[in-house]
Amino acid sequence: MGTGILDTACPMDHDQFFKRMMHLFLREFFELFFAGWLTRFDFDRVEWLEQEVFPDPPRGEKRVVDILAKLPTIPSDPPEDNEPKDSLVLVHIEVESRDSVSEYPKRMYDYYTKLSEKYDLEVLPIAIFLSVGLDGLGTGVYKRGVWQKKTLTFEYDYVGLPALAGEDYLHGKNMLGVAWSCVMHMARDRRPEAAAEALQIIEASILTPEQKMTLMDFIHSYSPLKEEEWRDLNELLVNPKMENVMQFRKTWTEEAKDEGRNEGLDMGKRQIVERLLEARFSRPLDENAKRRLQSISGNRLETLAIQVSSASSLKELGLED
Repeated sequence: MGTGILDTACPMDHDQFFKRMMHLFLREFFELFFAGWLTRFDFDRVEWLEQEVFPDPPRGEKRVVDILAKLPTIPSDPPEDNEPKDSLVLVHIEVESRDSVSEYPKRMYDYYTKLSEKYDLEVLPIAIFLSVGLDGLGTGVYKRGVWQKKTLTFEYDYVGLPALAGEDYLHGKNMLGVAWSCVMHMARDRRPEAAAEALQIIEASILTPEQKMTLMDFIHSYSPLKEEEWRDLNELLVNPKMENVMQFRKTWTEEAKDEGRNEGLDMGKRQIVERLLEARFSRPLDENAKRRLQSISGNRLETLAIQVSSASSLKELGLED
């Protein structure tokens, strides 16, 4: 465990962290590793789906899909024969931090069958490995058959970060690659210095504050540094050249605490309004009304709470079409 300015404590739940990161950097992810898809998906109209939970009968457990996005496709130019004018694809991304992926082909196939059956859409499955490199960028395969007869061949793409050349991504233009370079292949004695360099590059970029802090949190939480290397990194961070980085982290942390307090207050108000609405109309809110209520904050929530008692419909309150 490191000490001082940065340590190895994870800033948040692993699954939620990567879900947020993909929400912020989905296009950049494809740009880095699957550039051929950039012209085929309309990233501006992505729809993020709630995490799906599937039973795992042999183990009596439940499996939760990490990241699931519904993306409209962009027609070919010129259009291909029988190509639909507007179609949708599910992009399913799983992130694995364990040092064994022997069970992954079967798991990815199970997810694929359940997702395609539920949504009746084509599914593009991708795995991200944080601790296993394999071939860096490659294809995982799950096969079934009887002796030489192959009855099933299922493939998915994977990104094995530890097998990729960290120096190449550290000096690239894609800020997601700059941050992820810290878990890629790199000379051990370069890791503290490279992490500090990545923090500088990200801080000086044109990203939003939230994007910058998310990438910095990744470096903070997933860099495979030993204790002495964390000490080396902390010594680098007290250098005057790193003042902008440290000031940014300090400012963002203080603002995030204030925002967290405000979000907590709004959450409490929102729960009260939801209960008032359900009591007023004698039924639970549907998902559409809940989404609209979720987008309301601050003084508007207080006004809404007052209006509930005299409202004749959810439409009157702006919660229904």
